[in-house]
Amino acid sequence: MHIGIIDADLISRPKHRFPNLACMKISGYMKSQKHNVKLIIDYNEIINNNFDKIYIFKVFTDTIIPKWVLRLNNVEYGGTCFFYDKAPPLPNEIEHHMPDYHLYDEWVEKQLKNGGKPSDYKYYTQYSIGFTTRGCFRKCPFCVNKNYNKVELHSPVEEFLDENRNYICLLDDNILGFSGWKKVFESLQKTGKRFEYKQGMDLRLMTDEKAKMLVESKYIGDYIFAFDDISE
Repeated sequence: MHIGIIDADLISRPKHRFPNLACMKISGYMKSQKHNVKLIIDYNEIINNNFDKIYIFKVFTDTIIPKWVLRLNNVEYGGTCFFYDKAPPLPNEIEHHMPDYHLYDEWVEKQLKNGGKPSDYKYYTQYSIGFTTRGCFRKCPFCVNKNYNKVELHSPVEEFLDENRNYICLLDDNILGFSGWKKVFESLQKTGKRFEYKQGMDLRLMTDEKAKMLVESKYIGDYIFAFDDISE
């Protein structure tokens, strides 16, 4: 099959600098099934190519996708920004598949040839990306993640770790709210790679023990913390 994958944010937001994990997982799975996969970077490519199936994902709710694209019979789209907190999950065999870290290679190469800085595309070229845990019990009013009542183990680091990449980026919703946080940190430390939590860590759950373990880890970048209005 000829599979097209659209990262809608990439097309609508030229300065967007983070790969879509769902797109990479679908690409990885489809390639493992011997299908031909292409990243679509212009909606006009749909007209000129005979795709058997096209998958569309986006992160930002205000990313605009032409209505004629969404009406096509061979198009499937999903994710939080289409269905808010009612989004159906990816099939298990795709959700837990190794991401295709080469999906964006051709696009990144083009950006670099046009004068782009390698540092602007570091998450496409240098990072393994994934979730070790999913969920959060806070149910903050500004957050779409209200389908969980607790933080749950999602996958081992090895599930999305590319040994050829220098760093790890975690997208966990609330790692400090997970009862097994220590084992997760230990598994990250064992990789020997520097890592970061991109979504932020719940400051209200920080303890001396957790802080000590973070400081002793090979962390990269700033420590990002998240919390609701604590004045209430």
